[in-house]
Amino acid sequence: MTTIQWLITELETWAPPTQAEPYDNVGLLIGDASSPVKKILIALDATDGVINEAISGNYNCIVTHHPLFRDPLKTITTACPTGEKIVSLLKNEISLYTAHTNLDKAPGGVGDALAEKIFGEKTSPALVKEPFCENTGFGRIVILNEETTLADLLNRTKAALDLSHIRYSGCLSTKIKKAALCGGSGMSFWQTAKAENCDVYITGDIRHHDALNALDAGLSLIDVTHFTGENVIIDAIVTRLRKKAAQDGLDLEITATSVNAQPFYTQ
Repeated sequence: MTTIQWLITELETWAPPTQAEPYDNVGLLIGDASSPVKKILIALDATDGVINEAISGNYNCIVTHHPLFRDPLKTITTACPTGEKIVSLLKNEISLYTAHTNLDKAPGGVGDALAEKIFGEKTSPALVKEPFCENTGFGRIVILNEETTLADLLNRTKAALDLSHIRYSGCLSTKIKKAALCGGSGMSFWQTAKAENCDVYITGDIRHHDALNALDAGLSLIDVTHFTGENVIIDAIVTRLRKKAAQDGLDLEITATSVNAQPFYTQ
């Protein structure tokens, strides 16, 4: 019998919880590690749609990148959205496991998944390195094989991430040879990207004044949105867990959610 512990061991071998930021909430958030598991659903967030998909599909476990809750909970009732989700998961015996900032930093995690998607780079040095480990940390730095322009990189990024529109700042004719990127909300690291002599920084949640400051410093920006910059990790999780299950001879169904939980749209 395969239990939730199998999943915990594999994910924490990949992305140790000790690498998560102090404010984060990662690991098994809901459930019992000794519970049997047969079907695992992978998603960015435990939205109502994802939870309903898990219930209707008889999934035993959901793995998310973002934690369902981070701050201490004083009550768990159906009177609030978070409480309602927790009650629903418990009632339907669905465990919830989260790997967040630890998976942002991990080799093969969010940073590498985004770099591979846009540039074809499977492993790249971290932008903000963890001590003694070049490939562990927030963000990634990629040196392009051939110099391109910001305009060409925008088209390449849109195609790679299936975006119909994309926000950017900078001159379209700017030459790009070295790029930095960080999935999610990474503008706190733009000055590091500049200090590393990067020509462009790709991230999400770019604010007005941060963009002005980066432009003044001569750094172009591409905003792929928080969702898109991190949603690339879903397929990476599915691939890794399926590979491990096959190696261990386990009959597990591991599936990426079919729910589009993108909160923003363009038209």
